[in-house]
Amino acid sequence: MHSLQAQLALKLAAVFSLATVLAICAVIYEGGQAAKTLGDDELEERAIQLTRFISRGPDGIWRLELPPRQRQLYDSPARTRLLAARTTDGRLVASTDAEFGTELAGWPALAGERRPFRLEDFGAARQDYNGITVRVQNSAGPLWVSVAAVSDADALAYGIMTRFIVDVAWSIFLFAAAMLAVAVWSIRRGLKPVLAASEKAAAIGPNAIAVRLPTDDLPSELLPLVAAVNAALDRLEQGFAVQRQFTANAAHELRTPLAILTAGLDALSSGPEVEKLRDDASRMNRLVDQLLRVARLDSVAIDVADKMDLRATAAEVVEYLSPWALAMHCTLGFDAPSEPVWVRGNGPALEDALRNLVENAVFHTREGTEVTVAVSPSGTVSVADRGPGIPEPDRKHIFERFWRGRGVSRPGAGLGLAIVSEIVRAHHGEIQVTDATLGGALIRMKLPLYA
Repeated sequence: MHSLQAQLALKLAAVFSLATVLAICAVIYEGGQAAKTLGDDELEERAIQLTRFISRGPDGIWRLELPPRQRQLYDSPARTRLLAARTTDGRLVASTDAEFGTELAGWPALAGERRPFRLEDFGAARQDYNGITVRVQNSAGPLWVSVAAVSDADALAYGIMTRFIVDVAWSIFLFAAAMLAVAVWSIRRGLKPVLAASEKAAAIGPNAIAVRLPTDDLPSELLPLVAAVNAALDRLEQGFAVQRQFTANAAHELRTPLAILTAGLDALSSGPEVEKLRDDASRMNRLVDQLLRVARLDSVAIDVADKMDLRATAAEVVEYLSPWALAMHCTLGFDAPSEPVWVRGNGPALEDALRNLVENAVFHTREGTEVTVAVSPSGTVSVADRGPGIPEPDRKHIFERFWRGRGVSRPGAGLGLAIVSEIVRAHHGEIQVTDATLGGALIRMKLPLYA
């Protein structure tokens, strides 16, 4: 019910339902009026036609000479038709029924050209009649001609009209349903640009801050909102650019004094204090190096179209880090197929990702254990350690920048796995964290194979 489309559809349905009910009521009312009007019009037409058979002779006597067919109707013992004529002063000049003539003689003069009337329980047969009195210009002068018919004929007209209404009423519902369907379709079509803008908005993130919401075909009411959002995104992009530039500049400016500090510490005689300073300097160099990598990932798109051997890349990283791992009191194991594993990617970037994974595993594994790097023909490389493992609630956070678990005393700033995640995402790959078979954590990185 929070959907704009659903709300508009429901409101339109309510409007169409009300309009349908009103339309049916109008059809019923107008149908009844039409039936009555048709009956009156038919009687009026009959009165005008019958006037031709009323004439005034040279002797001044009025005569009614009906043709055989009409006489059969008006002189029938059933008395289904009645006819009478009066002069404008109310004098009866012709009548097919004496009682009807007597009834009309007592009526007042008419003020208009036409007046419907009804007789109930009239005559010897006690029948109901519907009739009309009209002013007709006769060859001998104006006359008031009154014609009446048993109400069964009127009922027939009502029956025909009722049947018509019943036949038409269901089509009104179908028409309303069709119009509602067209309205809902129009709403959906009209909201398509809004859905497209929503999809674009969902794609906006730290790695896609240049994306802007489209304004093509948007309703004019939404244009100010979309324009304001795009302006806010422009400001955010500018802020991100300033922040990234600051990070890159700061890291770059720190490299030179850190290199001088490291060289100076290497020239000093070894001792507990000097070793501690060397460790601190090493940590600072690692942090600066990671900041520069993050800045490069944020500012330059990685070209991942190259064909590269994942097995060879992993072997080079293991060979490069093995001496350092031994110094950290652990060993590196390598398990790979005999054939190359060709994947689509960027060699230096994948080396950075694997190096960070291995370094993270070495930092967390127990002393004297082995960190295993394994490559599979499916384009997957996994790194398993023998450390305490990663708790389930923390696994969704370990790839966030600067995030470190509670109570972690290992060196690092929480950027290594964030760099890995960025590189894997740029390669359209997947990364997964599970428990290793022999205890510890297993981080698996899957890359698309080179087709």
